[in-house]
Amino acid sequence: MKKQFVYGVTAALMMCCSSALASPLVTSNVPLDSRFYDYVDKLEGMGYIKDIPASTKPYSRLDMAKWLVDVNSAGMPDYLKVYYDEMTADLAEEIAYVKGDKKNFKSNVKLRSASIDFSYVDADQTAYGYRGSTRDQQINANWQPLNKNNNGYRYGDGFNAVGKLNISGSINKDFALSLTPRFSWDKDEHGDASIEEGYVKTHLGVWGIEIGKQPLQWGGHGHNSGFAFSNNATPHTMVKLNLLEPHTFDNGFFKFLGKANVNVFYSQMEGNRKEQAFGYYGHAVNESDSADLLGVRVDITPSNNFTFGLERLSMLKSFNKDWILGDNAEDNDQWNDIGGVDFRLKFPGMQVYGSAYGEDQAGGLPSEYAYSAGLYFPQLSADGSWDLRLEAAKTNNSWYSHWSFKNGWTYKNDIMGDAMGKDALQYTAVINHYMDNGDQLGFYFSNTDFDRHVTDNPEMQEYKINYAKKLQKNMYLDALIGYAKIDNANYRSGKSDSTKMIGLGLRWEY
Repeated sequence: MKKQFVYGVTAALMMCCSSALASPLVTSNVPLDSRFYDYVDKLEGMGYIKDIPASTKPYSRLDMAKWLVDVNSAGMPDYLKVYYDEMTADLAEEIAYVKGDKKNFKSNVKLRSASIDFSYVDADQTAYGYRGSTRDQQINANWQPLNKNNNGYRYGDGFNAVGKLNISGSINKDFALSLTPRFSWDKDEHGDASIEEGYVKTHLGVWGIEIGKQPLQWGGHGHNSGFAFSNNATPHTMVKLNLLEPHTFDNGFFKFLGKANVNVFYSQMEGNRKEQAFGYYGHAVNESDSADLLGVRVDITPSNNFTFGLERLSMLKSFNKDWILGDNAEDNDQWNDIGGVDFRLKFPGMQVYGSAYGEDQAGGLPSEYAYSAGLYFPQLSADGSWDLRLEAAKTNNSWYSHWSFKNGWTYKNDIMGDAMGKDALQYTAVINHYMDNGDQLGFYFSNTDFDRHVTDNPEMQEYKINYAKKLQKNMYLDALIGYAKIDNANYRSGKSDSTKMIGLGLRWEY
C-alpha cells in the first residue's frame, strides 16, 4: 500500500509538471482562522459555489476569488448575501484579475486585519498529559480543554489577552508575503510576542514556492483536525511547493480523474528532542534531534460532487532509497510515517466525509489505523439558516507513539495531528444558526474518551456557545462561553475536573 501510494504521488507530480503551461497570479494565503473558511463552506453547501473545495488548507486568495467569480447571488438568502458581499469586497482585486483585468493589477500588500481577544479561564488544571497502556506507548505532549487547533497557544488560568495583526498581499504578480505577529499576556506566562505566521511566496513556472512559517491543515473535513498534520501544534518553518492552479486531465486515460493538485513541504523538528525525551522518561531513550519532516499530499477532484486526498508524512532520521520504496526495517527504524486517504462526497441536502489513515509499518503496510466519518446537513431549514454537523473519530492504541522517536508525533509539546491522541474515541455535534443581518450563533458538543485501554482513563465532555456579530462596517464581535468536564482526570478514578471559559474578541478588517 505504501509503495503504491509513493509511486502514485510520483506519477501525479510528473504529469502535473509536464502538462501545465502557464503560471497564474501569486497571492498570499487566507489565514486559517479567517471567517472566510466558514463562508466558503456555507456557500458551497448551499450550492452557490459549484466546485467542491479540497481539504488542503490554507487556500490562497486567488483560490477564493476563482470560486466567487462563478457565484450567482440572485435570490441568495440575506445572511448569505452579507457573507458574499464581505468576501467580494475583500478579494476585489483578485476577482478582477480572474475576470481578465490582468494589466491593472498592482501591489496590494497592506494591514488586512487586527484583533484583540480577552478570555477568562477557571480551570482545575490548565493542561493534561497522555498515557499509554505501556511506557513505550506514551506521548510527550499535553492537551487543554476547550482549546485545540490554536497554533500551539495555551491559555493560562485566569485572565488572558491575545492581540494579532495580519499584513499580507501580493507585491507584484510574482511575489507575495504574509506576516502575523501575535502578542499575548496571562498571569502565568506574563507577556509574550511571537510570529505566528510569516512567509514569502513566489513561483517557478506553475509551482508556487513558499518559504517561512505558517500553519497548515491537511485532510481534516468539518471540525476534524486531520490525523497527520493540523494547526494543533506551533506552526513549522518550512519550504512548501504546490501547484498554483490544479492540473486538469482534459483527455487521455486519466480524464476520469478530473483535476488534481499537489502539495509538498519540508521542515525540521526541534533541535532538543533528545533532551525533551530524557526529561520526560528520566533516562536516555531513542530520539533524534532536528529530524527531517517531509509531507506529500495529492488532492483529486473527479467531479464537483466528489474529492479525495492521498497523503504521506514522514519524520526522518535519514532519507534514502528505502524510504522511497517504503522498506523500513524494524532493526534499523529510520522514520515514522503517517499516511492515508480522506474524501468528501456531496448529495442533495447532505455531505458525507471521512478518512482512513495508517501509521508505522509491518511488512511494508501500515500496522496502526485511525478512522473518521462525518455528515454535514447545510439546510436543516429551507433557507439554510440552520445547519448541522455530526462527526466521529477513532485512533488505536499505538497511534502517535513510536519506539524510535520517543517523543511521538509531536512538535513543541503538542500533537501535530488530532489532539484526541492515541486509543481515543470522539463524537462531535455542531449546530449553527445564521441571522439575516449576518450574525451567527453556534452550539458545539464533543465527547472524547482518551486512552480507552488504560485503567481509569479520562473522558471529557465539552460544551461551547459561540456568537459572532458585525458591529460596524469593518468591526466584528466574537463571544464564547465554554464548559468542559473531565472524569477520571489524570487517570485517577473518581477525580472530576472542570474548565470554564468566557471569551470576548474584537476584529477589524481593512
